[in-house]
Amino acid sequence: MVLPLPPLLPCRFLRRKSRFLVEADVGPLHLPNSGRMAELLIPGAPCHYHPKPSPKTLGRMVLVESRGVQVGVDASLAEDLLEQLLFSGRFGALEALRREVRLEGKRLDFWARLSGEEAFLEAKNCNRVEGGLALFPDAPTKRGAWHLRLLARLARQGKRAYAVWMVQHPLAQAFALDPEDRELLQAAQEAKEAGVELLAFRVRPSLTALHLENPLPWAT
Repeated sequence: MVLPLPPLLPCRFLRRKSRFLVEADVGPLHLPNSGRMAELLIPGAPCHYHPKPSPKTLGRMVLVESRGVQVGVDASLAEDLLEQLLFSGRFGALEALRREVRLEGKRLDFWARLSGEEAFLEAKNCNRVEGGLALFPDAPTKRGAWHLRLLARLARQGKRAYAVWMVQHPLAQAFALDPEDRELLQAAQEAKEAGVELLAFRVRPSLTALHLENPLPWAT
């Protein structure tokens, strides 16, 4: 499966100014990713951005070149990739779909009816890879743990529930949750025991598209 990207222009990363703002050689850019990405955001690193001027930025950063490959840094595209999987029938016959469903004062990415069953799905982005192992998160995520616990509660009610990580890094060979984020790890274990499906897929970015590839094995 292929998710086309908007037209991209080259630039070079200079420095991170705030959580969602970077300075490039072309000017300020929106960075739709809250991760640290210290191994990617190196001064002088070649990048590509989608030009869409706003009062504060010239566009949004989409790709960073690292170790000779393109790595996707737009975390919002994980939802679009999961939507493609849903439409492909990967989880069953798609009969209905809603995005950004409000539950308990927060939201999950998708509600769906799949082969006659109600399902809830959350997409997560990952672009941290160390020695072929994709690791999530890049920074501690209480929000991620909350999502997993919510999915666990839904699974216990008889709903189908999925947490799906999109690893936008072609060098990933396996996936794991970072053991240093103990709250997330515990929430993932509870979710798995409740029947939530935990999945990870490798995504190979190019200058024109994100190519959704095979599921990644979970490292134990």
